[in-house]
Amino acid sequence: MISETEFFNEIFEDFICIENEVHENELWKSNSIIRLMQISCEIEDTKIIEDGLKIILDLSKFQEGGSLVDSYESESYSLNELIEPEKKILESILKTEFI
Repeated sequence: MISETEFFNEIFEDFICIENEVHENELWKSNSIIRLMQISCEIEDTKIIEDGLKIILDLSKFQEGGSLVDSYESESYSLNELIEPEKKILESILKTEFI
């Protein structure tokens, strides 16, 4: 029986090793979903299956030209675009953390 940690480690390792090409990524996505479904009968928690599918689909998104989308980067914005109250909060957090 494979644990969810082992499964996620396997698909992340495979993901890191693939080329940044549409074809390679589609193969990785298909193989990862197939492996997830194969081990789903061994995993009692269905939330892990849902999370696994979300992670696989998030990792397999593309920008134009075949480059992978960083879902965290696409939903964030530049520090220069922060409004003044947010900048002060961020500065105080960073000072507390690192000074």
